[in-house]
Amino acid sequence: MNSLTGLIGHVPAPAAYAVLAVAVLAESVLLIGAFVPTFTMLLTAGALARTGDLNLALVVATAACAAVAGDAAGHRTGHLLGGRLRTGRLGRRIPTAAWRRAHTLMAGRGGQAVLLSRFVPVARTLTPHLAGAARLPYRRIAPFSVLAAALWAGGEAGAGYTAATSLPHAVALGGPRSPSPPS
Repeated sequence: MNSLTGLIGHVPAPAAYAVLAVAVLAESVLLIGAFVPTFTMLLTAGALARTGDLNLALVVATAACAAVAGDAAGHRTGHLLGGRLRTGRLGRRIPTAAWRRAHTLMAGRGGQAVLLSRFVPVARTLTPHLAGAARLPYRRIAPFSVLAAALWAGGEAGAGYTAATSLPHAVALGGPRSPSPPS
């Protein structure tokens, strides 16, 4: 178990919400999504809500608000650094036609991209940055970001909440069996 995920279960509830918010925000802004276990953290927080240690509505609200804030910050970062992205060492390797195509797609479907990418690790981190780099106004992606964040946080925390009741049954069914007596 990751230390961040384990931390949620071993700190007081207010600190658990803060750890969750910081982790979701870090995943969204700092491009370190592969290293922040937000899926596991939301499952754990949902399971803790089932036991009464946390409140499910607060878990969902905390994660969703942090995701929306992360999308806004990522969009701003992309807007500020977008030009450097294209002219940087890696950006120069991408053909100009590909940059134009990406810009056109983001301008036409940027909000939908933000909505769908929320459910894909790493893509959910990159998409708001790309929307900002494409100079897509934040107001065009904000409603999609809010909807996606609420669905994502609710779905993942809800899965943990639901799974918490099933875990003892799954362990009983699939756990080690006592050896049968010899015949």
